[in-house]
Amino acid sequence: MSMDKRWLAAAVFALLIVFSAGVKYSDFKHDKQEPEDIILQSDITRDESETVEEENKAIEVYVTGAVKNPGVYRLKEGDRVHQAVELAGGVLEEAETRYLEMARPLIDGETIPIPGQGEVPEIPVAPGTSGNPTGSGRAAGGRININTASAQEMADSLDGIGPALGQRIVDYRDSNGRFKDIEEIKNVSGIGDKRFEALKDQITVR
Repeated sequence: MSMDKRWLAAAVFALLIVFSAGVKYSDFKHDKQEPEDIILQSDITRDESETVEEENKAIEVYVTGAVKNPGVYRLKEGDRVHQAVELAGGVLEEAETRYLEMARPLIDGETIPIPGQGEVPEIPVAPGTSGNPTGSGRAAGGRININTASAQEMADSLDGIGPALGQRIVDYRDSNGRFKDIEEIKNVSGIGDKRFEALKDQITVR
């Protein structure tokens, strides 16, 4: 074999070695990247899962009474009463706060009534209940609190209110939330202006 042919054969052989090495390096680099891609995808999935979980832990409470901006506020599970009050703009000057459990964890769906000076503080009504946890709807001055009294209490204590109408008041309260003022009771079927006039001095919403 001539020198030129031997030189050509050697050159072709060298090119084959270089090409083979390049292919192996490419495969190696691809294999190295795949775990990283999997890890990144796993991180994204985990972040999305954590976001959904946080959203599922959101709660809503109704802050009413002597605060600057009464209303329904969205917080996180584990937040405290004082955080809900802060979202409502804080308490008014006439608010009576010494009886409030500001450090108590919030309950989803609960109402937080902030009493004014001289008012008897109410025990917050937990979601799913229609009356005062103590079983009494009688407020200061002997008036019946239509936001906490049971149907039977109203039937026993209010003029012109029987068990059936008392239950309609409770059903309205459960469907629409606490009464904002005593005149709202006229929205209950069976209570018109005449019956309200007979009731207005016997009822309260605080």
